[in-house]
Order: sequence, then structure tokens, then C-alpha cells
Amino acid sequence: MKQITLKVPKMYGDHHTLTVRSALAELRGVAGISASSARKIVTVEYDDNAINPTKIEETLKAAGFGPGEELPSPKLPDATDDESPWFRLLTRFTWTNMIDLEMSGEFRKH
Repeated sequence: MKQITLKVPKMYGDHHTLTVRSALAELRGVAGISASSARKIVTVEYDDNAINPTKIEETLKAAGFGPGEELPSPKLPDATDDESPWFRLLTRFTWTNMIDLEMSGEFRKH
């Protein structure tokens, strides 16, 4: 038995690990699968007489989780002043009602 560990950046949720595990479980020669969405890696234990690492990588890619494939970054809109509050500097004041402070207890005074 051999083992291969692949980085799979697109695998960021538990439902992704289920998809990856079910896709790899269908392959003849795969003996064990460990998939971690937190670490974004898949470790596959396989019989090198029945399957090769290329087939494992192709299966992951067909499932939408190709090794090394990064998530696409969204294109952010250009920052243009549209006179919305986002682009205006406003002064804001807040005040505390003294009754609230008195009712909050001794720990607020320290």
C-alpha cells in the first residue's frame, strides 16, 4: 500500500469532504481516505497495482476539487464617490444615560 497527500484549497466545508470521500471511495484500489476541510488536505491510501496517483487526482478534479486549484477571487467594484454615506465623513456623538450606569453595579465604576 502507498499513500498520497494532496492539497485541495477548494475543500473548505464538511459537505465538500463528503463529496471528495464519496468520489474517491468509488475507485478500485483505494483502501483509505482521510479528508480535512480545516487543513484542506486529502490523504489517500491506495494499492499501487490497481490505481495510480494520476487517476486519484483526475477523480478529484472531476468532482470539482482539483488538487492545487485555488478558489477564484471575486473582482471588486471600483471605488467611486457616489455621494453615499460610505464616502462622507460624519461626526457622530453618543451619550450614556447616567441612570444606566447607576443600575449597572459597582463593577462598572472600576
